[in-house]
Amino acid sequence: MATNPGNKWINSISDIKHCLYINLESRVDRKEHIESQLKSIGIIYPRRFNAIKLKNGRIGCSMSHLKCLEIAKKNNWPYVMICEDDLLFLDSEKFVKHVNRFFSLHGNNGDSWNVLLLAGNNVPPYTSIDDTCIRVSHCQTTTGYIVKRSYYNILISNIRAGIERLMKEPERHALFAIDKFWIQLQRAHTWYMLAPVVAVQREDYSDIEHRTTNYENIMKDLDKVNLIKNVQNVQNVQNVQNVQNVKHHSQQLKELAPQPISLPSVNSIPMKF
Repeated sequence: MATNPGNKWINSISDIKHCLYINLESRVDRKEHIESQLKSIGIIYPRRFNAIKLKNGRIGCSMSHLKCLEIAKKNNWPYVMICEDDLLFLDSEKFVKHVNRFFSLHGNNGDSWNVLLLAGNNVPPYTSIDDTCIRVSHCQTTTGYIVKRSYYNILISNIRAGIERLMKEPERHALFAIDKFWIQLQRAHTWYMLAPVVAVQREDYSDIEHRTTNYENIMKDLDKVNLIKNVQNVQNVQNVQNVQNVKHHSQQLKELAPQPISLPSVNSIPMKF
């Protein structure tokens, strides 16, 4: 009997059959961008998920990622690759080689990792595993990642809990946005990120932040050395004309710093959308 290629584990990037990208209907430009990016690494038929658009973009983002995971769970996929439409491969050919080497070392479904981040805004401490990846303990952004089937329920519960907290306290998004709330899982379980950095978010207008964002340099800096230096340099200048710039960088450091979270039970949290 023929095997279903979509049910086999990943040994190389050409094996990735379950890829969902999140895209707002209004952002046709981003749809074209991400489909071109995925095609450049050999993913020809990704599935588009129509992003959930809400007044609070952070809640919509969390809900969109949650629904993608629920799709993967419902279909019993052995894994799912989820990415946002601003994912940018720094060099597609190098990315493919890097990912293929990762899977040659860690591709066995019995390997201990739970989530592989294709890109991220990493904050130390972290552990170097080999020449393909690091183990993270505080990594932000939901730019792109691969999740194993065995981890669906855990990540789904975490995102649901974060959404519930974010809906009650939207001003505390630095704690409860999806890429902040899942940090607790990174500390408890095994999350890898590809390293050296091979993918980032592209510079573009953010519908969540309502401004053009450029996180490429900060995402390339795994140790956040440059960010810390920039903040210190700005704060040491006596006659700073752009006070808002100081506040912006200081806020970046504040949000990147690990923060204690009082966690609710996530065993059976109902969705209240």
